[in-house]
Amino acid sequence: MQYPFDEPNVQTSKKEPDLQERLAKAGSLEELREIHMRIIPMIQGLSASGHSIEYRYNMLNNMHDVLTRRAVSLAYDAAKKTFGEPPGGKLCFFSMGSSARHEQTVWTDQDNGLIYQTVRSDEVEYRAFAEEFSRTAVQYLAEVGYPLCQGNVMASNCRWRHHEEDWREQLLFYLNNGSEENLKYMMIMLDTKQVYGVPALLFRLRKWFVHELHQRPMILKKMRELVTSHEIPMNMFGMIFTERWGKYSGRFDLKQGVFAPYINSIKILSVLYGNEAQSTRERILELNEKGFITATETEQYMAVYDFLLELRLKHSIGLAETDDRLDYHLRLSEMEPKNVQELKRIMKQIKAIQKQTKKRGPSFEQSTGI
Repeated sequence: MQYPFDEPNVQTSKKEPDLQERLAKAGSLEELREIHMRIIPMIQGLSASGHSIEYRYNMLNNMHDVLTRRAVSLAYDAAKKTFGEPPGGKLCFFSMGSSARHEQTVWTDQDNGLIYQTVRSDEVEYRAFAEEFSRTAVQYLAEVGYPLCQGNVMASNCRWRHHEEDWREQLLFYLNNGSEENLKYMMIMLDTKQVYGVPALLFRLRKWFVHELHQRPMILKKMRELVTSHEIPMNMFGMIFTERWGKYSGRFDLKQGVFAPYINSIKILSVLYGNEAQSTRERILELNEKGFITATETEQYMAVYDFLLELRLKHSIGLAETDDRLDYHLRLSEMEPKNVQELKRIMKQIKAIQKQTKKRGPSFEQSTGI
């Protein structure tokens, strides 16, 4: 299997190093926003040069990582000027969702949080600084080209900004109260990546959270049931169901229809087997390396993933001139017939993977001593 930078005999776009060089020197939000808008030509150049979808997503997400880190760094400096030097403490601004899994397309909204650590005597003052920093970071990211999350999963929302000890209390509440909403919050916290600050804070929290999760096999079971209950919108005759009403009537929801069910199935499999990888590709490879899926299954899982990534990226590039850049509804009538047929085949495979996921994982009865 090829890896992101192991591609002999493929020419790299000449525009790519120039863009990265400009990014390294950028010192303002205006410059960062302009660079963000130049990502599409870079990706198109990589595609024209024959680079794999894996390579293109790696380059794209590396650019997103640097853009967001620079914007958040500027926000930290601005917060210090507004608030003054914070008291002694540490913090970590982190991303979630597609950013953490390294599978962002050209246009992506924000999913982020903040964890901080300070002595309790300084907590009131440090909490105020953390709030100012988080609010500024979210604002700066929006100005650079990362829209606000419609679900408000952002560090500016106090639900996603806590002292380290309070984060544990919050997660314990989710773990001990397994409502569907709390299960979704826990699924979100399984995909996290440091953006700015001290990564050890996030690493320690996630390690503790996964350990606590495995002490509650019935919560794991509920999470598996939630993930595998998602209906794939295609009937037994191969008819794909599109949106019936509203703005997207007649279109197919690529994100909720197939992509989210697929990556969530892989995520829950990875968690059930105690794997630590966070990107979908790494999760598939780790499942294979540990013997939980066969080599044939690994190839099938990767083929499904790469096809969906290609569809998402192509659609994302096409949204450049629209007002709704976060839309992932496809007009099937405008797709090539062979791609529609491949989508149907992929949807059947995802249904099969969901069924396999229902059967896999540790024995819950054995885990609970039943």
